[in-house]
Amino acid sequence: MRNAFFFDIDGTLAIRRDVPESASASIAQLRRQGHYVFICTGRNASYVRRHFSSYADGFICANGRYAFMNDSVLYDHPIETGLLVRARDTVLPIGGGIIFFGNAHAYYDGDEEGYARFCTAHAGEPVNRCTSFSEMDPVYTFDVFFHSEEELQRIISSLSDFCIFNPHLPWPTADVTVLPHDKGTALASVIAQLGISREHTYAFGDGHNDLCMFREAGHTIAMGNAVEELKQSAEHITTDILADGVRNGLRHYGLL
Repeated sequence: MRNAFFFDIDGTLAIRRDVPESASASIAQLRRQGHYVFICTGRNASYVRRHFSSYADGFICANGRYAFMNDSVLYDHPIETGLLVRARDTVLPIGGGIIFFGNAHAYYDGDEEGYARFCTAHAGEPVNRCTSFSEMDPVYTFDVFFHSEEELQRIISSLSDFCIFNPHLPWPTADVTVLPHDKGTALASVIAQLGISREHTYAFGDGHNDLCMFREAGHTIAMGNAVEELKQSAEHITTDILADGVRNGLRHYGLL
């Protein structure tokens, strides 16, 4: 029976775009053994195609709003315009900024410091100024910029009915899962289409947004550097990303 493996990127599979050699070798071995390897990330499709296309068979992007495998789209749920308007109109008066991601383009509105930070973080991928939503590509996810944790808490409090925030502290940004779609709903849809049973799925993560992925996976592995809430929900806690966390997690299950 083929297994399906789902790896978050930032803090799990890579630091920025640097993948530890042990992680790269481990997932290559899984693929040679005939298993499915998916990246399951908050990053948009353009980013994963550009930087991580060689690491996996398929990709769940935008915190679960868009998934594809080869040339096939497996899951496709852009964010409704009304929710985008509400998010923008909440963040900007607080004094922060917001960047919206389509599958190919990014659009920013808000504080100039936030614009500079996002341009640096997404070097090589132009960040456009936000226009009317009708003139933008369909949006699948967004990140917020804030000046302080107090600002972040105000944003979270105002949008918590449909958003899950994954802060990148100490960097003053957070990626956002926009419910009801998340990493878990996309994972469940993908394995159903591939005919993979839940007990043959393994999910590796480190952040708050990975709680959704853990909800639907058969086996859940938190990195040693994961947030405490994720560790508490995990079936197994492996070592840190730079201490061969991916490889050690796979070895724990006898998969390598």
